[in-house]
Amino acid sequence: MGMMRILIADDVASERLYLAACLTNLGHHVKSVSSAAELLKCYSAFQPDLLLVDIEMPQQNGIELVHTIRHQYPEWVPVIFLSGINDPHIIAKAIDVGGDDYLVKPVNPIILAAKMQAMSRIAVMRQRLEHTTTQLQKVNKLLLEQANKDPLTTLANRRYLDQKLTEFIALHGRNNLPLTIILLDVDFFKLFNDYQGHIEGDNCLKLLSSCLKKTFNRAGEICGRYGGEEFIILICNCNEKQAIKECQRLKNAIKKLAIPHSHSLISDQLTVSQGAISWVPTGLELVEHLYQAVDTLLYQAKDNGRDQFVTAEYPYSLVSHNEN
Repeated sequence: MGMMRILIADDVASERLYLAACLTNLGHHVKSVSSAAELLKCYSAFQPDLLLVDIEMPQQNGIELVHTIRHQYPEWVPVIFLSGINDPHIIAKAIDVGGDDYLVKPVNPIILAAKMQAMSRIAVMRQRLEHTTTQLQKVNKLLLEQANKDPLTTLANRRYLDQKLTEFIALHGRNNLPLTIILLDVDFFKLFNDYQGHIEGDNCLKLLSSCLKKTFNRAGEICGRYGGEEFIILICNCNEKQAIKECQRLKNAIKKLAIPHSHSLISDQLTVSQGAISWVPTGLELVEHLYQAVDTLLYQAKDNGRDQFVTAEYPYSLVSHNEN
């Protein structure tokens, strides 16, 4: 029989001490108290596997106590009620309120030992269930993280970006706050892959992703892989004036990486082109339409010679900001 942590509540000292002695002799760790208030006070710290509760306690009786425990603590802990009255109606009420068994006082030590053996099996099963539940929660958390991350770069994937952008649109629309989307593309990445190989290409994307994480690591900033060598950055509470600064900050950070790109047609180092839109959402914008808008600005930056960014208010104003 496995050891259990047993908490006894009985206002009669002699019966309380008798039960504690019997249970201790059976190898259990026992704590006994004289009232419902005392039991509630030590319940969380003691973390019992089993409760033995006298029904006829003053102030708050055992049935009221167990009713409180069942509503206050989500984890199910078995309860054995104790009573000197062998009344079927009282027993039925005790079980109905959340009790699991019933012992008539004075408690027979043989019956007590048998009950403890059964409760010990339940305690072991409960511990196994809790362990399994904890492991499943860890696995589910890992699966959720994997479902939201790009496997190569560990940045947010397209699915998660879509989800967060939808949330941000609603949030910023309700609070009348500006939102910015930056879309960047690695310049001449196909040539990098063709001459350096796909392994070096993957390493390049990892370095770039690490740079994005470090550059945009504040609350309200999310970086993700849009696809291939394209990346998205979502920035909360950011207008076009601030977006220009963010694009320049990103450009400077990538320049500091100094990744060699000998086959680029514009530089001997890796460069990126960026498009960015900023606006105060109405809450009705569609994610795909926003991506199309920022993609148009990205291609404008590429058509202008690459290694630069183009920003605009969404929907497009007549003037967009170009930065070489």
